[in-house]
Amino acid sequence: MKATGIVRRIDELGRIVIPKEIRRTLRIQESDPMEIYMGDDGCIQLKKYSSVGGLKEVAEEYVQALNGVFGLTAAVTDKESCVAAAGRQRRWLQDKPLLDAVRRRLLGRQVIEERNALLAEGQESPFTALLGVPILLEGDSVGGVFLLSAEGGPALGESALQSLKTGALYLGKLLNV
Repeated sequence: MKATGIVRRIDELGRIVIPKEIRRTLRIQESDPMEIYMGDDGCIQLKKYSSVGGLKEVAEEYVQALNGVFGLTAAVTDKESCVAAAGRQRRWLQDKPLLDAVRRRLLGRQVIEERNALLAEGQESPFTALLGVPILLEGDSVGGVFLLSAEGGPALGESALQSLKTGALYLGKLLNV
């Protein structure tokens, strides 16, 4: 853990203000859910909560199924990073932060369909085609399901879009339980 040198008091309601610089650096937005952890040494840790991250095993099975059916790289993301990926370009995506442009479109609840696109930071080369559908929980986007085609890969058609919509709806229902 890194010391910041910032000291804050707790108010009468038990609230602590997290400085704007720290929120900006960690990409913490207003109303982002946070998990509170208590350490044995009297330490309190805050961690961004990812509802999609709780479905990691289901997401991994789902992307493996998508990869098996379409022969393309498949990924499930939360609002921040790639939670599960399968396919040849898996290593470019797994646990990597999403690009801001992708994050904004997911939060806007938009279907993403692009050519020569990047999904995650640190990706070496663009995918020739990217198709993504937001995962919705109580009307809010909490992540996305993606199919990505690399050089020479098959085109992404209507069947791919319907499969992604079905998967996103299913994952959203699992989160709602």
